[in-house]
Amino acid sequence: IYIAGELGGMGLIRKAAEQGRQALEALRKRSGEGFELDVLIVGCGPAGLSAGLSAIQHGLRCRIVEQEDSLGGTVYHYPRNKVAMTAPMQLALVGKVRFGEVQKEALLEFWSGVVAKTGLQISFRERMEGIERRGNGFVVQTNLGTYSARSVLLAMGRRGTPRKLDVPGEESSKVVYRLVDPAQYAGQAVLVVGGGDSALEAAVAIATQPGSRVTLSYRGEAFSRVKARNREALAAHQQAGRVVVMLNSAVASIEVQTVHLEFEGRRQCLPNDAVIVCAGGLLPTPLLKKIGIAFDTKFGTS
Repeated sequence: IYIAGELGGMGLIRKAAEQGRQALEALRKRSGEGFELDVLIVGCGPAGLSAGLSAIQHGLRCRIVEQEDSLGGTVYHYPRNKVAMTAPMQLALVGKVRFGEVQKEALLEFWSGVVAKTGLQISFRERMEGIERRGNGFVVQTNLGTYSARSVLLAMGRRGTPRKLDVPGEESSKVVYRLVDPAQYAGQAVLVVGGGDSALEAAVAIATQPGSRVTLSYRGEAFSRVKARNREALAAHQQAGRVVVMLNSAVASIEVQTVHLEFEGRRQCLPNDAVIVCAGGLLPTPLLKKIGIAFDTKFGTS
């Protein structure tokens, strides 16, 4: 079993694609007879797509399963017009792809063209449900069937299950876990929750919409792991009064027209039309443990 891309901590698109290519280079050297597939790839984000192209190049029997109905993985769920890549990447059958700054839509269009041109087959809406060892290979169970494979590549990302706040009112339809179209929040009071790049980007994108009122809530004392350009953009909007930043705060409850925050030891009530939670995703740890992958958590200091 191989892991590539975001699931293994490699979120950068070009590096995820390189991991997918490297995984295929390694697993194609494994021996084993009597299997329906040489490799079953789970997920069609950058790592899975790159691996699939390498499988075609090496003449391997390959199947890609994707639980959603779209290719691109996490990239598909980026906000509109988000810059997705700024550096080249190497792909089997395609060669070196030289991008400057390329937006999400252009990158997805490129991927779609590659899939069409190479004949890469992807089974959409097919979700992996289990893996069992069989001899020197595996039997993979999905919601649509069972496959025997000499190797399995897990390239399924980690955003399938968003990390939730677990507060009263979170089940409301006004709570979402990714920003798709900032324009839909024009004229609204919006709370963005999170301290990573996706949270800052969401707050900035919504702040540019006419009549929007944006509050960014983060439980930490500072945005320590964000890109400089996102930090600078947020500071500019904050200075202009378009975004209110509340560090050391936490959502206490969500109501129809308001949201309650714990901030500096006091409960604050804010007018609210929408909540966007950008707190990352939960790893499919139970499934991975079930198929025999061990976890060893390390705690360090900064």
